[in-house]
Amino acid sequence: MNHTTRITRALLALILLMLAGCAGEAQPLPAEEHIIVLWHAFTGAESQALQTLTDQFNADNALNIVLLTEYQQDIITKIAGAPVEHRPDLVILWPKDLQAYITAGLIGATPDLSPAVRRESTDLLPMAEALYSVNDAMLALPLGLATYLLYYNIDWLSDLAYAPETATWEDFRRTACAATNPFGGQVGLGLPAYASSLLSLLASGGAEIVGADGYYNFADNAGQQTALVLNEILGTCGVVYSDVDDGIERLSRSSMAMLLESSLRLDEIDQAVIAGRNFKLGVSELPGPVGPGPTLWYGPGMVVVAPEGERRDAALSVLGWFFSTEAQATWSANTDYLPVRRSLIESRLQTEGLKSAEARLLELTLAAVDRATWVAWPRFTDNMACRASLLRGLLSIGEGVTMPGAYIDTAVTACNTGVKP
Repeated sequence: MNHTTRITRALLALILLMLAGCAGEAQPLPAEEHIIVLWHAFTGAESQALQTLTDQFNADNALNIVLLTEYQQDIITKIAGAPVEHRPDLVILWPKDLQAYITAGLIGATPDLSPAVRRESTDLLPMAEALYSVNDAMLALPLGLATYLLYYNIDWLSDLAYAPETATWEDFRRTACAATNPFGGQVGLGLPAYASSLLSLLASGGAEIVGADGYYNFADNAGQQTALVLNEILGTCGVVYSDVDDGIERLSRSSMAMLLESSLRLDEIDQAVIAGRNFKLGVSELPGPVGPGPTLWYGPGMVVVAPEGERRDAALSVLGWFFSTEAQATWSANTDYLPVRRSLIESRLQTEGLKSAEARLLELTLAAVDRATWVAWPRFTDNMACRASLLRGLLSIGEGVTMPGAYIDTAVTACNTGVKP
């Protein structure tokens, strides 16, 4: 609240006091209203969901807090260059942004979360907590979760004796190639041309994405083996496509047997299948050397950047509300992100009429927690050289290269140039 506004409120309070005196009866002064500003870079469904939550908070909270959400581009640069009184109080960020906020001194070295979050922290899914933790201290609140899945035509793969619950790399390779028929326009596996496609496959293959020293380490033996398997599959039995909708379209009309995609697109894929050949859609983890491998998880978070004092206390209250059952359920329902609280995952599993694909995703989420087979998205993905090298590796593996693992070695070197443990 700026200086002029404070003077105006003080004058208003004085006038009210004088009027109360004239009436011969003392009246309590109105409590000061706290205006909390939240900056975000969301568009589409996420932006609409955030506004819905903002309206819900303003209508229901009894804390005399008004929440304002504003869309901004280049947020960290704007915050760093603005005086404290012109900065937001809360910011939506991603794991890749965390280091920039730490470097700018906007996030402390110790957790500064609301009492509500600390009280319910045992309900927080571990992969969500890990996304925004540094040295075991959670510096921001995760809002939602997503992972990478294998979507597949159950009818088709059943005929090929593919069992996703036990599938290994060799089963994966064999099935992808058995489903491929170049003359009939059929292909076994589709991968979107994203760096995350290769990273999720390296994670499922058991590669150590980030080592104990904080540096990338996915060129280990497991990473090299993953590159060899992908080289065999993508050589003749798979395709990497640049059109983000191409894989979904081909899966839905049964010209592709298996597709790697984000869990955020589960409902979209399910609807496309129903509108297409209407087969039964399967959802599973990506395979690994001896069975289903670890899953790679990501999602947005919220952090407090307000200065110490009443303004920060009010911002922490808003942060805690976004962790509530009501807010988490609304956010998840409107964005397709999974809730970050285990109790909400378990509750949704009990919902009547739950689609089989969604139920499977929820079950996989709990299984990843119970078996500790999850990998948090690495923070230093803002390194352009890292992303470019991973994408180049994905596009090059399967193009007749004799040493596919060399691309993984190169990617590790490129990715480590941006690491700041």
